[in-house]
Amino acid sequence: MHLERLTGVLGARLVDVDLRSLDEARVQELRAAICAHEVLVVPGQDLSPGDQTDFSHLMGPYSPVPFVQPVDGHPEVIRVVKEATESEAFNFGGVWHSDFSFLPAPPAFTVLHAIEVPDVGGDTVWASMTAAHDALDDATRERLDTVTAIHSASASYSPAQQGLHSQLSGMDIRTSDDALETERHPLLCTHPETGRRSLYFNGTYVRALEGPGFESEEGPNGEAAMMSWLHDWTTHIRFTFRHRWSAGDVVIWDNRSTQHVALNDYGGQRREMTRTTVAGSAPAA
Repeated sequence: MHLERLTGVLGARLVDVDLRSLDEARVQELRAAICAHEVLVVPGQDLSPGDQTDFSHLMGPYSPVPFVQPVDGHPEVIRVVKEATESEAFNFGGVWHSDFSFLPAPPAFTVLHAIEVPDVGGDTVWASMTAAHDALDDATRERLDTVTAIHSASASYSPAQQGLHSQLSGMDIRTSDDALETERHPLLCTHPETGRRSLYFNGTYVRALEGPGFESEEGPNGEAAMMSWLHDWTTHIRFTFRHRWSAGDVVIWDNRSTQHVALNDYGGQRREMTRTTVAGSAPAA
């Protein structure tokens, strides 16, 4: 495999490969590359929803997608689309997050295929939670090692958010009270394949922290202050990679060690992607 690193922190490009024709050895190489580089860009692909499903199955079993209805006839594929006429609508994925971290076993990988992209704008930015962890000083790392993060979809998919999602005519997103359920994951996790540690945090789905010193939300060392600091730290530019999409790009990323955001700066232009997710395991300290 010919890999080109895209930053000194995360991200690589894989060229001269067709994701529709991979043997087992190539699949294992690909998986190792994703885990190592955290985000892998594969340009020049032409995947139907069925092709994308087949490729995702090579990486592992399907990971459930709550709240978002799939493409007709392809129950594992969702379409991420914003029409040119929806300039004032929010952007799906337009806040920093790690896909469905509120699940008991969040997805290991996400596969996103660009069908139609704006002439300019609509980039996606990823941040390495491995790099964010490794840059912590010893005292902060020791303190965070005892913290549990409370994940919930309440800020994104509770019924109060239905009006926001209904702005996107090309997507069928159905909010429910299920979004109020919570899941506890360690704040510092160990990657099940690389053994590297990361900060498993994102400001969208982490709604609270549990651990010594967080009995109160008040004060410079309390929960609210730490949540704000964690967001600023984990999304700092030095930990990031920004991708400008071209039609035919497939980007595969490791949700266990990254978070990401889709930029909403392409008003009056259409953007369409298809997305699949690959099952993971419960995050473990």
